[in-house]
Amino acid sequence: MRLLSQRIREMTDGRGFSVLFSDVGPDFYAKNGGWNVCDATELVIPSISTIFSDTSPVESLSLKQAEDCINDDVKILKEEFLGDPEFTIIQMIPQHTELEWATLRDKQAAQYLLHEEPNVVGVKVSSPKGWGYVLWFHEHKKSSLTVLRLREPPTDDGLRGLLGAAISEAKKSAFQKVTIWSPSERLENVAGIKKVVRKGALPGLRRGRESTLANNRKTGMVLDHVPMRVKLSL
Repeated sequence: MRLLSQRIREMTDGRGFSVLFSDVGPDFYAKNGGWNVCDATELVIPSISTIFSDTSPVESLSLKQAEDCINDDVKILKEEFLGDPEFTIIQMIPQHTELEWATLRDKQAAQYLLHEEPNVVGVKVSSPKGWGYVLWFHEHKKSSLTVLRLREPPTDDGLRGLLGAAISEAKKSAFQKVTIWSPSERLENVAGIKKVVRKGALPGLRRGRESTLANNRKTGMVLDHVPMRVKLSL
């Protein structure tokens, strides 16, 4: 790992960054290459006992429609990042190929387990005030519908609509929960559930200069990639 860290420094002239996930605690990769563990929290919503009322209607997303949402998401992110000349912000979210890979994996797992194949990869909600969407994948071993990307809509009823759709998908697969990494305070309040500290898959960030982690949302361990927002001081 130290050789890999050295190679990254050489390739990027000390300005690049690298992300990995640790299941061996917070210290090993920090000592052997400089991947320092960032805050790791998650929101776990029980699928059996949770019901959301006063929700906005949602639109199911096919793989192609989800890719269009990602493209629109990127445009909004670029606008959100403008205006602070003292920092460079880097955001990692699912790419088209990663989403496609997760979708194919879902279908293969369903065939192997003799489950119904999932036919949607997420849902979208729209209103005059704005839009939002959620993408997910199925973690059969953990009995979890796990969120790949959540762009919160501006209205709470829209957000409840997205969460309700995720709960419905989890129930369809007989999963016990919906898991969302790095939830916002607003998401905690709307869901009525407090986030907890994650013990596994700890995100480690190796950076060439001082930075702070502003956001870290899951794209799934199967992808070895987590959407995170990194704020780098210039």
